[in-house]
Amino acid sequence: AEWPLRPGLLEVGLYNAFFTFNQRLYWQVQGVFMGYCPSPPAAIIRLARCEMNSLYTDAHYIGNPILGLYSRYVDDTGFVAKTKSEALRICAIIARADVDKNIKWEVEYPEEEEYTPFLDTEIKITADGEVLSRYYRKPANKGITLHFNSHHPETTKTAVARNYYKTARDVSSGGEQLEHSLKMVDSLLNKNGYTTPRKFDIPGTTRHKAKRPNRNDVVTLCLPYTTKYDSNRIRNFIKSKNYPITPIFTPGKSLRNILCNSRPLDTNKCTRSNPKLCKVCPKIIKGQCNTKGVVYEVTCLECRGDKSTYIGETSRTLHSRASEHLRAAANPSSQQNNAIGQHYAKAHPGAAANLSFRILDQN
Repeated sequence: AEWPLRPGLLEVGLYNAFFTFNQRLYWQVQGVFMGYCPSPPAAIIRLARCEMNSLYTDAHYIGNPILGLYSRYVDDTGFVAKTKSEALRICAIIARADVDKNIKWEVEYPEEEEYTPFLDTEIKITADGEVLSRYYRKPANKGITLHFNSHHPETTKTAVARNYYKTARDVSSGGEQLEHSLKMVDSLLNKNGYTTPRKFDIPGTTRHKAKRPNRNDVVTLCLPYTTKYDSNRIRNFIKSKNYPITPIFTPGKSLRNILCNSRPLDTNKCTRSNPKLCKVCPKIIKGQCNTKGVVYEVTCLECRGDKSTYIGETSRTLHSRASEHLRAAANPSSQQNNAIGQHYAKAHPGAAANLSFRILDQN
């Protein structure tokens, strides 16, 4: 049965945007913040409505449409105007269409013989009216992409490199602009371990995947990636035996994953971003509330003498699994299949949940 989307649920999502900063909870009363799931569609809908109530209804632009280009991606808009005053007028009539009057445009004008960036492209209009475009990356971009020595299948790294070159060619107008774009991709890939990156630039080719029959009995087999030789042997063996299996090779653990922490200064150790309000954090002896894929030990502190322990495993966060154990201990009849609930029903009926948790290992 279809579940209808109720207006009340949409209002809850849009008008109750909460976030934490410095272990304090804040409520954003105007708009929604970056990183919040409804933010992109909310921005698209709001600006589309403003455009419909301005550019598409203004008598001037109905008879004189914007020359050549008007495009928008979420809240980034690019268009061509004859003068700076005309560009400001277009921005002003869109902003006036906002009922809350909260739209503030940051306008960038093309300087003479200079390019103006828009998303991953920068554009220049010459004195003769010719539009030139080329690939663009922000100066603050760190130039980090999938490294050539990373623990990924060769096909994945090849696809990443080819896509960079394809994008550079798609956004370039040709000639000097194309060569500039290709050199930017060369520099990016060289920085990430690709010694001869141009071998991945194959213009004018499109890879078509063979259509597979629709077979409901095909199963997916996830295996850790070791080497290209081993992966090909496994694929060829499955194909030779005509097994209904699709192998997927995932990056395994490297020494860097095991020995290094890429975010050593990250202090967010709780799923709720506030250990003081968390019911699980105070009960964890060893480990963190937001750790996923763990082997954990639960100790019953109600037991006198030898403490009863339970060892379990979960792919979710420790907070999620520990919360289930705490609920089962507090109300054993609600989760009769839970081992902690069974223990409390038999050994400590009516007692409050008194447990401690400790991480033994992490997958």
